[in-house]
Amino acid sequence: MAVNHDKYIFSTGTHYIANSGSDENKSYNGGKAGDQTGHEWELKPWYNRPWTVILRYLDQAVALTIARLSIEAALNDKIGYDQSQRTTYWQQLKAVGFAPSKIVTACEEDCTAGVSANVRAAGHLHGLRALQDLPLCTSRNMRAEFTKAGFKALTASKYLTGGGHLLPGDILLYESHHAAANVTLGANVRDQWHPDAAPQRPETGPEAPETAPEEPDDGLPMPPYVFITGDAHVRQGPGKQYPSMGVARKAHRLHWWGYTYANGWQLVEFDGKTGWISPKYAEVEDDD
Repeated sequence: MAVNHDKYIFSTGTHYIANSGSDENKSYNGGKAGDQTGHEWELKPWYNRPWTVILRYLDQAVALTIARLSIEAALNDKIGYDQSQRTTYWQQLKAVGFAPSKIVTACEEDCTAGVSANVRAAGHLHGLRALQDLPLCTSRNMRAEFTKAGFKALTASKYLTGGGHLLPGDILLYESHHAAANVTLGANVRDQWHPDAAPQRPETGPEAPETAPEEPDDGLPMPPYVFITGDAHVRQGPGKQYPSMGVARKAHRLHWWGYTYANGWQLVEFDGKTGWISPKYAEVEDDD
């Protein structure tokens, strides 16, 4: 199956997202494997679900791969929607060497499993272990798992209410409900798209960079901070049951990379690594 990725990535008439939401019966389970209508997983104009967060991988070469995989998957009618068989797309994707256009066996995904599978595949294609190890997320844990793997959470209204500030490979998430992948370069950020430039994050998995990208060199926002309101352990996972990495001291500021939707624990940069701190001791200072 030949695919013209640039037709969708550089579209100027329609801003496309790769979206899947139901099977051929407008249901979540029980349909026939594969896309029976051409709309189970499709490229459609941007719409407001509404989205609560955009998840962005700052290495634009990797993000471009995510966009390309999303386009191929949406155009291949061997890939359909069924929550009860949501892992079968990933199984077929592995079997064909991470090229959705090459899948010839009917299989299924759901919105978050499909997005997660494509990000996993990008991890294999670029040799990024943190992305390779990403679970097939749900809409409830996607923000936490993606930020843990190196994505940045963007919540400013300009990202959530239109496609103009989105980059190819951005993930649109309506937490606890839905997810989709952006594939078109936003009209307002065309000068910020440089996938052939040096990576904007180190390829070391979930660890945050020692220094964040600066404006206006790449046009990307500086990460926000958390202000530490009291001495608190930074832990290896989002909860007191995880081992401590050390103690963040009161009145210090740490780079912030996201939070877990389940309990609000904050993902921060601490001693050159990413770790988790209770929201009881961390106040986010977002300059968006």
